Amino acid sequence: EKSAAAIKRAKEEFAVRHVYFVWLQGESDAISSRSKAYYKDKLRELAAILQKELGVERFGIIRVGRFTCDARDDEIISAQDEICAEEPFFLMLTDVATQLNEQPEMMNPYALGHYSAKGLETLGRLSGETLDKNI
Repeated sequence: EKSAAAIKRAKEEFAVRHVYFVWLQGESDAISSRSKAYYKDKLRELAAILQKELGVERFGIIRVGRFTCDARDDEIISAQDEICAEEPFFLMLTDVATQLNEQPEMMNPYALGHYSAKGLETLGRLSGETLDKNI
């Protein structure tokens, strides 16, 4: 309800013409050892609901970084890569999160596995640039 109201208001007050959804998630699925197939199915379910209930036109994915640092991350990363390659509704916004994991200044020193403000700004800027080119 809150999302629908926010979208309605944005269209009325700011002449918003498009509605996109941006996704940066997957760490908890890696920790829970979710399979690639399970993760892709759940993304499809979420996307269908967002399309139906909110009129979302495109589902942008910021590819997850490494959180578990083992094969569980690979399941989620490959699921995100595959779904963007297979289905036009999904758009890979950036895949640099794994590179940011290796740069201490991009990581939050107080919350391991999470990005610093600089890291989040980088992810947001790159994602916005990609989305802008694909509108």
